[in-house]
Amino acid sequence: MTARTTRLWGGFALALGVAIVVLIADQVSKAVVTATLGPGGDRTVVTIVPNVVHLLYVENTGAAFGVLQGGGAFLTPLAVVVVAVLAIAFRRLIAESPWLSLALGLQFGGAIGNVVDRIRQGYVVDFIHVPHWPTFNVADSAITVGVIILGFFLFVRDLPTERSDAVATPVPRTGAHAGDDGSPRAD
Repeated sequence: MTARTTRLWGGFALALGVAIVVLIADQVSKAVVTATLGPGGDRTVVTIVPNVVHLLYVENTGAAFGVLQGGGAFLTPLAVVVVAVLAIAFRRLIAESPWLSLALGLQFGGAIGNVVDRIRQGYVVDFIHVPHWPTFNVADSAITVGVIILGFFLFVRDLPTERSDAVATPVPRTGAHAGDDGSPRAD
């Protein structure tokens, strides 16, 4: 097995493990919120940090941040296509860095979590509410963090590297009696 193949399988295992953890955390948190705060639940809001973070049950029939409400018939197949494109696009990149594997795992697990909701219920359960921001869930958070990690990795990877020899490039000498600037010296 080559080093690249080993990195590829290691990257795949990391991405898959992260995706599974995200999927489980997302689905368990949505089940608890639905049972506690959803229809028939015993509460409507749970305050985590007063005036900052609240938990409440929201049925999101739209896309991220509530855009395209009621677009489930269009959004479900689109979400499945996005998940497939993620898997194909990242399969080569995960061998490059564990950060890319982490980014893929977060995005893939979050996307699958929301697709499961759309297929099973026709909407996504959102429940984390902060002021001046649309209500979101664990899957949305994982996708966002994964995109940030991916963007940072790609930005840092594409930064030009400074070469230390660019500053100290030697000036060619034209002869045994050359001056400091390379021109012949008059003795």
